[in-house]
Amino acid sequence: MAESSLSGVGSGIDTSSLISGLVNADSGRLNALKTKQTSTNSAISTLSDISSSLGTLQSAVDALSTASGVGSFAGTSSSSAIAISTAGNAQPGAYSMNVTQLAKAQRTYSGTYAAANTAVGQSGTLSIQAGTGTAASINIAGSDTLDQIAAKINSAGARVNASVFYDGTAYRLQVSGLDTGKDNALTFTQTGLDLGLNVAANTVQKAQNSIVNIDGFDVQRSTNQVVGAIQGVTLALTATTTAPVDVSVAADSKSLATKIQSIVTAYNSVLSKINTAAGKGTTKAANSELASDSTLRGITNRLSTALQTINGSGKYNTLGSVGLSLQRDGTLALDSTKLNAAVTADAGAVSALFAGTSTSTGVMGSLSSAIKAYNQTGTGLLTQHQTDLQNRVKSMTDSVSREQDRLDRYQTLLQKQFSAMDTSVTTNNSDMSYLSKLYSSSSG
Repeated sequence: MAESSLSGVGSGIDTSSLISGLVNADSGRLNALKTKQTSTNSAISTLSDISSSLGTLQSAVDALSTASGVGSFAGTSSSSAIAISTAGNAQPGAYSMNVTQLAKAQRTYSGTYAAANTAVGQSGTLSIQAGTGTAASINIAGSDTLDQIAAKINSAGARVNASVFYDGTAYRLQVSGLDTGKDNALTFTQTGLDLGLNVAANTVQKAQNSIVNIDGFDVQRSTNQVVGAIQGVTLALTATTTAPVDVSVAADSKSLATKIQSIVTAYNSVLSKINTAAGKGTTKAANSELASDSTLRGITNRLSTALQTINGSGKYNTLGSVGLSLQRDGTLALDSTKLNAAVTADAGAVSALFAGTSTSTGVMGSLSSAIKAYNQTGTGLLTQHQTDLQNRVKSMTDSVSREQDRLDRYQTLLQKQFSAMDTSVTTNNSDMSYLSKLYSSSSG
C-alpha cells in the first residue's frame, strides 16, 4: 500500500504513521486469508507427494499381479556350454542335454588377387541373396578394386558384410552372412564376371542351425538361443559338448522376495507420509489443513483391508501365511524364511494367493483396486481431494485480491481526509498568525 509522500506539513502530525496503523489494524482478514492460502497450497503439495508414493506402490503391486510375475524360478546348468535363464511362466523340471551343433552364418571368399587397391579387371553384375530375402544387385566396373567392391556390397542393403582378407601372400574378398541358420544361406549370381564366390571350396563355413539334444529329442533353432523348447526357459548355447549337461529349473524365493520387498518399502512410505501429514496418536499433523483428513485415513484403511484379503481355503491363503504381515504399528514386514518355506512347499498356492486364478482375484488385484480407487487420474478420491483444494485456493486468491482492493481504497480515503485536515489546519494557522499581528499592532 502506497504511503503519502508528505506527512502533516501544516499540522505537524505524523499522518503517514497514523494511516499505516489504521490500515494495518483493518488487515486482519487479509492476513488470515493469506495464511490459509499458504497452508492450503502446502496441503496440495503434500497430497501430490502421497499420490506419487501411491504410484510407486501401484507399480510394485502390478509386478506381482500375474502368475508370470509371481512365478520366480532359477535355472542351473552343469556346463558353461549351456547358459539358462527363466521367465515367470517356467515350471520346475530337470533335463539332460547335449549340444551337437552350434548355429552359424555362411562365410565365403573370392578368388585371390595381388592387391586390394588395384582394379580387378572384371565388369558385370553381382547379385547376393540371403535366404529368401530380396536379392541385392551390385554393378561392378572393370576399374573397381577389391576395397571398392566390398564397399558397394556393404551399401547394397543385403543381410551380409563384406571385407578384404589378406593371408600374407594374396588378397581375397570375404562375404559373411549377418544371420545364422540354414535358412539364411547366401546365394551368389555373377553375370559378366566371376569372382570365385560360387566355388564350393571358397565357402569355408556353411549356414547351419543349432542342434541340442534334450532328453533324447533333437531341437533345432536358427540361432544359438533356444526358446520355446522348455516353457519359460531360454537356453543360450555357447559350445558343443562331449558329455551330458544337467540342466534344472527350481522355484526361486529370493527373486520373489525382492519384488515383495518393493511392495513393503512402497507401502510403508505411503503410510509414513499419511501419518505425518494427518497426524496419528500424539503426533500432531504437519499441516493443519490435513489434520485427521478423512481421505487420507480412508487410504490407510482401504489398503490395510486389501492386504488382509483371504484367497482360497488352503494353507497359504493369506499374506501372513507366506511371511508378509502387518505389524502393530500398521507397517508391513516380510519374513523371508517363511516365504521360502511356502514357495518350496507349494509354489502354485503362493502364485494363486498373489495373482489369483481364472476364478478368483488375488490379493494383488484387491490391493491394486484399492490404490486406483484413490489415485486413478481424474476419478480417484485423492485426486478429487487435490482438485477441491486447488479450487479453494483459487477462491481464496480472488478473496485476497478483493480484500486488498478494499484496503487500498480505505488507505486512499484516509490520505484524502488527513490531507484535507492538514490543509484546514494550515489555513487556520495562517489566519491566527494574521490576527495575532493585527492585534499586536492595535495594542501598540
